[in-house]
Order: sequence, then C-alpha cells, then structure tokens
Amino acid sequence: MLIDPKVRKLDIFNGGGGIVEREIRLSLNQGINKFEIANVPASFDPNSADIKLDYVNPEDKEYISLQQTIVSLPDRNNSNQIIDREKAAANSIISYAIDFTREMREKVSSICEASSYRTYADMTGTFDFIINAKREGEIIVKINYFVSDIRIKWETTLNVNIDSNNKAEIEGFIVVDNQTAFTYEDVELGFAIFEIPTDTTLDYPPLNAPNAEPIYFESEQVQQALPRKIMKRTQRLKNLML
Repeated sequence: MLIDPKVRKLDIFNGGGGIVEREIRLSLNQGINKFEIANVPASFDPNSADIKLDYVNPEDKEYISLQQTIVSLPDRNNSNQIIDREKAAANSIISYAIDFTREMREKVSSICEASSYRTYADMTGTFDFIINAKREGEIIVKINYFVSDIRIKWETTLNVNIDSNNKAEIEGFIVVDNQTAFTYEDVELGFAIFEIPTDTTLDYPPLNAPNAEPIYFESEQVQQALPRKIMKRTQRLKNLML
C-alpha cells in the first residue's frame, strides 16, 4: 500500500541537508501488511532509515511488530537519462508556448522552469516496510531519515534600523532556503550547526551510488543505524542556534 506520512518535523543543517521526521496512523489487517512510503527524496541516506511503532492499544505490543524495512536509491544513470528527456521535452514545449493563451503559457513556463532545475536528488528513493499483525488493529508509525542535500539549508541575517535620534534597533532572523523539488508545509522546524561529511571513510555506501541494490534491514538492525550519531549530535547542537 502506498502511503504519504505527514512531515511533522524538519531539523535543518546550516551546511545543507537535515533530518526528516514523518508520522502516520495506519489500520492493520491480520497477517503481513506491506507499505511503501511516497515522496522520499533520492538524497536520503538509506542507512539512516528508522521506523518506530507507537501502539494505540498497549496490549497490541504482543501482537504487532515491525518485521522488515526495504530501502534503496534509484539508479543514477537511468535517472539522469529521464531528467535529460524531461529537459528536452520542456525546451520543445517552450518553443511552441507563443501559441498558447497567456494563462496557459504561464503554467507551461512554470512547469518547464522546474524541469530545468531538476537533479538526481529530486528523484524518489525506495523506503518500504512490513508490519506483522497477529490480529487487526491500529498503529502510529514514526519515520525518520537523514537527507544529504546542500540545496536546503538555513542562514542568519541581521537588519539594523537607525531612527532620527541615531538609535539603532537590531533584528535577527533565520532564513530557510529550500531549492529542492520537495516542499515541507506546516512543519515544526529545528536548526542545527552541522556540515555534511565529505570524506569517504564512512562504512556506508555513497548516497548517489549507481546501480544501487535494495538494502534489507531487520528491525534490530535499523535501531543500530550509523547516522544515529548524526542525530544525537544534531540534538546537542540545537542549543548553539543563533
């Protein structure tokens, strides 16, 4: 079943990227329940995929369990070919846009402009999970993952206003810049000072690995995912926010 959990919280790094927290309430049938999460960007780190179950009925803990998560990134070569075809099609459409009405021309221009900025990170990754239920019930599923994309970040800015008496008033702001294809509306924002690692010594595959095969995790393995170190560090650094 395809689901689109609500993004509840987004912790953004000043160096780009962040941690996404999503949540959804699901009804379960007795037996195996398979779910596919929509709108997961290809910039997410599969090793950071984390799922927690909140039991609506405490007694269900004995009957409902997370059996498996399946995560993978799209093939980079195929994705780039799709993006190139989209850009070529957009250019062809623009050449005929003069024949459209003004309203239609504005809509077409907006779509074509979005296609021109599309990158591999704007494609979608795979994040599926399986829940085993020994009886029917409801469960609240919380999903966390790390996004490595320098196009979404925050920075500080100051406004200095000087009145006629030469008294200055200083206002500080945090500005969020999101140039990705994914929008985050009505979410709780967190801000952290963190630079996305660029070294290749980490023992998990690069985010844009070509021909990436699906990675299968048992629930115990998910709890021990490496990027939890990043999440813990992020929580500590929140207090350093300007």
